Amino acid sequence: MKFFNKIWGRRLRKAQPAVNRDFCRFFKTDEACGMQLEKRFIGKLHLPGGFIVACDPLLGLHNTLPFSRKVPPGEYPVTMLLARSGFRRRNALLLLKFKDQQPSKFEHAALPGQTGRFTRRHGFPGFTADAGIGCICDAHTQKHYNKHLERFFKDHPEGNIYDSLFHNTFSRKMRAEEQLCYNFYLPAQPHLNVIMFHTGYGDGIYPAYWGVAEDGTVCSLVIDFIVL
Repeated sequence: MKFFNKIWGRRLRKAQPAVNRDFCRFFKTDEACGMQLEKRFIGKLHLPGGFIVACDPLLGLHNTLPFSRKVPPGEYPVTMLLARSGFRRRNALLLLKFKDQQPSKFEHAALPGQTGRFTRRHGFPGFTADAGIGCICDAHTQKHYNKHLERFFKDHPEGNIYDSLFHNTFSRKMRAEEQLCYNFYLPAQPHLNVIMFHTGYGDGIYPAYWGVAEDGTVCSLVIDFIVL
């Protein structure tokens, strides 16, 4: 456990000044930090309300609050940047793009009540992954996803969410497409989707950042898995 905390502490310290980084540059190159980079288009995320939720879908999607900033409702492309070191591939960055405009800065994506700034006492805003999996979706989709789970547990009182709903699909996609992501469409609301993904090094806290243009509008949302 001490070894784990030591390694995790190094990763958190590495991420502290990340708000000053240009995340977009990683999507324009094939190599960085001694690792091979590869872009994968995951699909479009439907945002009917414009408030985005990021969390562990197996443990936190039932009550996680959305980020405080709202984006225009619509469908937006999601790209995952994978980093390969030797034979190991990990998700490094997720990019949700709202407009074709270069951000002039990145700001922490904060929840209601948070300042969006790093502090030594509270660290940086981010979502916790306790099962090595994260997700993003609209707050409106979140409500329908929870109803989907209620129906599932009603029919399967002893069921396991991951094993019953997602494990086979994740494994099949990883074998066939070498993807570490899953674009899950709600069966009862097929126009609503939740994009799920493996989180970099597994369990931990992962920060999200708004890409902001010079005119103050939001261009993108980036989730950093602290791999680069």
